[in-house]
Amino acid sequence: MPQPDNAPVYDIVIIGAGPAGCACALALKDAGLRVAILDKQNFPRDKVCGDAIPGRAIKTLRNIDPAYEASFRQFSKKFATKKTSLFYKGQAITFNWVGEAYTCARMDFDNFLFSLVKENTGTEIFTDTTPGTLIISNDHVTIPVKNSDRTITAKMIIGADGAQSAVAKQLTNRTVDRDHYVGSVRAYYENVADLNNDTTDIYFDKRFLPSYLWVFPLPGNMANVGFGMLSSEIAKRKINIKKAFYEFIEQTPELKLKFKDAVLYGDLEGFGLPLGSKIGVLSGARYMLTGDAASLIDPISGDGIGNAMLSGRLAALQAIQCFQQNNFTAPFMQGYDSALTGALGKELKARYRAQRILSKVPALLDVVFFAGKNKILKKVIQKGL
Repeated sequence: MPQPDNAPVYDIVIIGAGPAGCACALALKDAGLRVAILDKQNFPRDKVCGDAIPGRAIKTLRNIDPAYEASFRQFSKKFATKKTSLFYKGQAITFNWVGEAYTCARMDFDNFLFSLVKENTGTEIFTDTTPGTLIISNDHVTIPVKNSDRTITAKMIIGADGAQSAVAKQLTNRTVDRDHYVGSVRAYYENVADLNNDTTDIYFDKRFLPSYLWVFPLPGNMANVGFGMLSSEIAKRKINIKKAFYEFIEQTPELKLKFKDAVLYGDLEGFGLPLGSKIGVLSGARYMLTGDAASLIDPISGDGIGNAMLSGRLAALQAIQCFQQNNFTAPFMQGYDSALTGALGKELKARYRAQRILSKVPALLDVVFFAGKNKILKKVIQKGL
C-alpha cells in the first residue's frame, strides 16, 4: 500500500506511553532514529493499579541511564517499602525486604516517566490519539488515527498499550484465557488507621486463596486498597468481585478496625491483569509487544511495572539491531523473544507453579506463618520478597 502524501514517517512508533512505552522511548534516546509515541489519553492520567514499584523498575532506569535513576530517587511522591506484613486467621507476621521497592500512585509515576521522555529525548509525542486498524506491508506500517483524517507511518511499531492492547488483538488475534487472567478491583482511601509508610499489608482469607487483599500506603494520608482473583475462579464460583472486596474488609476483624474511620476517595474501579503464566506471541514482522500487552504480570505478586519497563528496554535494544541490519522480519524479531523469555521466563513459570500449588494446598499458607516464627526460615522467605 502506498503511503499517503501527508503521512508523518517515523522509524519507530510506540503505541502506549505507560511504563513500557516510556522505558522504550528513553532507551532509544541516542539511537539516531525518528521516534514517536502515541497515547489515547492526556497526561497526567490515572491508571488503575496496585501502585507498587519494584526494584526491577529502578534497575531498568539505571541500565538505560543512571541519571534517570537519580531523578527517581529525588522524586518526592513515593514511599520506600521496607517491610511487608501478612495477616491470616488472626495471625500476623512481618518480613523485611531484601531488595528495594516503593509505593507511588500510578498517576504520579507514569507522569514522572512521561516527563523524562519529554525532557530528555527527541521523541515526538501524540496524546489524545487512538490508533485505528494497523496495516503492515513489506516496507512499513500504516497507522490510521481514529476520529481523524490523519495517518502515521513507521518502519516498525512497538505495542505498549496495556492489558487491553489493540496492537496485540489486531496482530496476534489474542483472546482472554481466564486461567491466566486476573479480575481485580482497586480503591483509594483516606484516613486508614495504623498505616506505616514503609510497610505494605497483605490480607488472606481462606475463601479466596491464593488471592489476597492489599493495603499499600501512599503520600498524602492515602492508601491503595485492592483485591483480585483468577477470572476462571470468579466465573466458576459466580463471585461479584466488588461485593467480595467490601465483604473482605467487613468480615476481617483487623481490616474492619483499620477502616473504621476511613473514607473512600473516588470509586472502586475494576481492571484486568493478563498473567505471565502464559506468554503468547511477543513479536512478528515489524512489531513487538511489551508490558501488559505482552502478558508479563507476575502470577503471585500481580506486579507488572518492573517487567513492563524491562521489556520496553529490551524492545528498544532489538529495534536498534533491526535498523543496523535493516532486517524487520519475524525471524529476526525472535531475538527480542529470546532476550525477554531468557530474562523472565523461568521466574514467571516458578511463580505460576507456586500460585497453583497454593490454590490446591491452601494449608501451605499455615506453613509459611509457622516458618516465619523461625529466624533462619524467615530469612529464606524474605529473599523471595
